[in-house]
Amino acid sequence: MIRFYRLVDLSSPANRQRLAEVQRIYERAFPYYPQYAAKIRKWMKDAVREKFEVILILAEGRKGRVLGFSLCFYYPDIKYGYLDYIAIEPDRSARGIGGALYEVTREALQLRKAKGLCCDVPPDERGMLKEPERLAINRRRLAFYERFGARPIIGTLYDQLETPANQGFLTFLVYDPLGQDRPLRRTELRRLIKRLFETKYAMSAEDARVRKIIASVKDDPVQIRAPRYRTPELKLPSQRLGKLDVVAVGNEHQIHHLKERGYVERPARMDAIVRGLQVLSPIWHKPRECSAKLVREVHATDLVRFLKQAETKLKPNELLYPNVFPIRLAERRPKTWEMQAGYYCIDTFTPLTSEVYRAALRSVHSAVTGAELLLNGAQTVYSLARPPGHHAEKKVFGGFCYLNNAAIAAHRLSKNGRVAFLDIDYHHGNGSQNIFYERADVFFLSIHGHPRQAYPYFAGFADETGMGEGKGFNRNFPLNPGADDARYLKTLDAAIEVIRGYRPYCMVISLGFDTMRGDPTGTFLLTLKGIEEVGARLGKLGLPTLVVQEGGYSLANLRQGATRFFIGMAKERS
Repeated sequence: MIRFYRLVDLSSPANRQRLAEVQRIYERAFPYYPQYAAKIRKWMKDAVREKFEVILILAEGRKGRVLGFSLCFYYPDIKYGYLDYIAIEPDRSARGIGGALYEVTREALQLRKAKGLCCDVPPDERGMLKEPERLAINRRRLAFYERFGARPIIGTLYDQLETPANQGFLTFLVYDPLGQDRPLRRTELRRLIKRLFETKYAMSAEDARVRKIIASVKDDPVQIRAPRYRTPELKLPSQRLGKLDVVAVGNEHQIHHLKERGYVERPARMDAIVRGLQVLSPIWHKPRECSAKLVREVHATDLVRFLKQAETKLKPNELLYPNVFPIRLAERRPKTWEMQAGYYCIDTFTPLTSEVYRAALRSVHSAVTGAELLLNGAQTVYSLARPPGHHAEKKVFGGFCYLNNAAIAAHRLSKNGRVAFLDIDYHHGNGSQNIFYERADVFFLSIHGHPRQAYPYFAGFADETGMGEGKGFNRNFPLNPGADDARYLKTLDAAIEVIRGYRPYCMVISLGFDTMRGDPTGTFLLTLKGIEEVGARLGKLGLPTLVVQEGGYSLANLRQGATRFFIGMAKERS
């Protein structure tokens, strides 16, 4: 798992250690400019006095290890941000962490109502390079930013003049409107350039070179370069797509936003999926409340009560993270409510807030509403649930899952016959396995990262096959890092054969897009073509199917993956 940490101050030894790790990563990634590492500490201390905010966001992995960081200046008086660096541990750069850091940085600025974000990027034009061999790298960088709508500003001398700021290596000033449909005005850009030279390079606006660059900003609105790295347009199948019903929870109940510590499970994930689904013209439904009895049939009453008590035990915007875990004497539940967090939680990074219970219950309502739609004749239903649920067990929560949406829906469907329950999130659905481990009416199968190296680490091994009446009705297919389309689809075919042999009347799928290449929490390499084929092979089963959203933490993968998965399912149902 990965989480993000906003480093706000250096008052604690832990934060000073984090900064030391940031500096170490920077020095490894950019050895040619070692003095910058010392500047980071200075900016952290001087930001308030200099009238800008330093937004330093860390990506942390297991045991709090810093995997990468982004450093952004925000100028509240002009409402613009400047991204100075994204740096990743060199041996982790292919894991999608850079993209996730950029997404979280954008969201931090959007929460501040920023007008836009700029950054310096080396040019992708050979004639501007002192080192032509870096042309391919520069093109990849600019293609990366262009995926977010960020493109170079043109028509000024910013990318033409050599200054102490660029040390003779010309750069584009890339502009990201942060998803807003508004032009960049001349006066705004002039003020931003002035602030950049003051902040980063201590160059006054009276410096002749700075004055010359500012004076060259003449277009109003400012010109932005046309896209060069367009993603090919999605071609829908020529045949009519089957109907897709979607039950979306929206973002009504926010569990938390990034302040100091945060997780990749965040509101923007749902927005990305909704955008991806638009081309499919789905039928949208609102969640309907389900029976509280149904939830208690799956989860222990005391767990549900504990989550609900968070509404009154915690103040608005207060975060409580578990930190004491009474594993040796589990029958001795702590008396203090705050200390019970570790009694009911399996990890240290899943927070409690006053909104947790309502948000989790609304996700349950979404999944159960989807189950009811299946029972009323729908063929494919997508529960767009947030927070996810597949790590929530009968008696404990974790993995940013509080109540098990898909398991509660599968339990509801099992009252009418046998149910196949397939989890294709990158992380093993330990909660779903725990809930059905001694039952034969729901066959649980999971394809996931091997628990030797993937969360939750303690469940998901191939020898876990069920107990009692459930013996033989639990199958795990753990895969090692690097599983590509071919390896994954071969494993999926084996799972499908098991489902066919079980002869269920319907299927529930826990769907995660963290199996795709570039997800910051996964190590698989599925492509968009592979995701579409996964959908096609599952659609070919011909079963009424409820798909419940779980993980996936690259916004681009969520948007495009959702489209392609359901196109695949629909092709086989048309």
